[in-house]
Amino acid sequence: MGNEVSLEPYDPSKISIDHQNVNLGSIIENLQHNEIRLDPEFQRLGDLWSDSKKSQLIESILLGLPLPSFYFSEEDSGKWEVVDGLQRLSTFKSFIVDETLTLQGLEFLKKYDGNKYADLSREDKRKISGFKVNLYVINKQTPENVKFLIFKKVNTAGIILTPQEMRHALNQGIPAKFIKELAELIEFKRATDYKIPFKRQEDRDFINRFIAFYLLGYTEKYKGNLDEFLNDGMAALKFLEEDEKFELKENFKKSMTLAFKIFGDDAFRKRYNKNDKRKPISKAIYDTLSVNFALLNDIERNELLIKKSLFRTTLIKELNSDNSFSQSVTTATGNKEKVKYRFDKIKLIIQNIIKK
Repeated sequence: MGNEVSLEPYDPSKISIDHQNVNLGSIIENLQHNEIRLDPEFQRLGDLWSDSKKSQLIESILLGLPLPSFYFSEEDSGKWEVVDGLQRLSTFKSFIVDETLTLQGLEFLKKYDGNKYADLSREDKRKISGFKVNLYVINKQTPENVKFLIFKKVNTAGIILTPQEMRHALNQGIPAKFIKELAELIEFKRATDYKIPFKRQEDRDFINRFIAFYLLGYTEKYKGNLDEFLNDGMAALKFLEEDEKFELKENFKKSMTLAFKIFGDDAFRKRYNKNDKRKPISKAIYDTLSVNFALLNDIERNELLIKKSLFRTTLIKELNSDNSFSQSVTTATGNKEKVKYRFDKIKLIIQNIIKK
């Protein structure tokens, strides 16, 4: 998603990454003292490994097999945010810190099957504690977008994080919590027909799209790199006042309610004929409609709702007759010109219908 971005626009002196070779015991100690942020939202991601796969990680350590490097991002508080290695850290926490994991499905050390951490010998515990691991810490002065690029490049082992999971990791606190709050709204779930998966934060990607285009617009600040733009949009939430966040949330709810009332379970889907089989939800149509709906006032929303049949048939007509509009929601939808075209097009359609 998005284009590759060069590090050249950033001041190289601000890109700071420390390399350390440490005992695994020191990381365990950090986990015990909550010095590594395993946000509750990450626990869902941490659960993606089965108990057998977690057990095989512990087996690898007992066998002395090397592990991939860990990557962390330093927060202002001094805590570390996980960039790469969450599955392994979640395993260490469940097996050693919480002692909830029971070893199972081992490939070589079958005698350990059924053991918890407390069942291990002193020698095995020392082997785990003294196990050497490499870690890299992205220092806090490193620009956020550089962190995001580093995140993408190092996230190559285990379960590959989605771009939204990366954005979540780099925008903890207010942004992450606010996006979660919107993703859990019944208005959003209903408008998307309960079809957006939450397991890999796909639902939050939809929310992030709305927020970025709503807060930053689609003209001057959108340069054509969707990943970076969505990260900027999420980060912008940190600077909103409470009344601004309340207004954003209310307009989002009104937008989702309007979409459901106009389209029912067909909202945010491409339709070229009213009798065609229903298509999957289109992110390009979603971000364009949701933001345009949110920017209307209550009178305009009510007028559009009254003329919902005309609005639906007009969209079908324009998707068939305007090839540029159809392409803008079909291929290379993150292209800057296509984004602008579809936003302007939907805005014009809405305005023309409201004025009739």
